Amino acid sequence: MSPNKKMAAEIRAAYANYGDDPDNWPEDVKKEIRGQAEEHHTAENNVLRHMILHGYTNQYIAQERSKTPQYIQQLRDRMRRRDELDYQATPDELTQLKYNVKHMNKPNNQGVASVMGRDKDWMRCMREKLREAANEARR
Repeated sequence: MSPNKKMAAEIRAAYANYGDDPDNWPEDVKKEIRGQAEEHHTAENNVLRHMILHGYTNQYIAQERSKTPQYIQQLRDRMRRRDELDYQATPDELTQLKYNVKHMNKPNNQGVASVMGRDKDWMRCMREKLREAANEARR
């Protein structure tokens, strides 16, 4: 049984057993239903957060994960407010970034981000990391 069907069945059972007012339901029943909702919600949000941290655009994430771009933007803003938005990149992503910067005529963050299909803020952060790494290598 899928998580949503299981949760819906538990909600129907709670309505049947304890009445129409959820305030009158036992605390353990409400906790169980909340826990299932958060578990499903958290698993999906972890995937969305991973994609945001790797710089994918709101449009791309929304298309891939069947969410609205507004929902993705709200999640991104929430992460920014909570100081959780620490962009990351795999070695392959950094290699692709180096290649694009080297082979583009007058590469700016917006242009390179567009070519790579990434967010311009991620691009700015990754280029800063590349510059820092280059400076460390020179020392």
